[in-house]
Amino acid sequence: MCCCEKPTINGTAPIKMTFDTPASPYPPNPPALRDGETLFYDEPGRCGGGTDSHAYHFRVTVERGRIWLLVRHGGGDERMEFGWAKSMPDLTRLDSYDRYFLLAAAFHGMKNAVQYAVDTEREDWREAAAEKRIKTRKLPGRGVTKVWIEPKAAIAG
Repeated sequence: MCCCEKPTINGTAPIKMTFDTPASPYPPNPPALRDGETLFYDEPGRCGGGTDSHAYHFRVTVERGRIWLLVRHGGGDERMEFGWAKSMPDLTRLDSYDRYFLLAAAFHGMKNAVQYAVDTEREDWREAAAEKRIKTRKLPGRGVTKVWIEPKAAIAG
């Protein structure tokens, strides 16, 4: 929890993390770029409006025509494909705080969508296993086994 008296960007002023300890520096810690990657936006962690986001550092880059959202946080680095460079919106119209929190919302939204998809697929396979609808077929010529879920209607009929 952040106890900064006013909105603070990492590296610009000492950060107060608890009420009973002195403020200390929280240096920016950006995710690394790959060779050939062009940096468009670099938004270090910050707090603002009651939101503590000091642990997240966002970068928007372009590499071979693709936009990437790079994130460094307490769990490590993540890289998410963000679209095509030719369709990149002009984020310079936003001030640094608005741009940062827009990137944070996009990152967390993408993470939530991935988790929802994983959870949904796991539930589908769990249900299919319980109903014995998982089918397999060995393809010896290819050295693989094909695995699929039969639709409910195919089993019921």
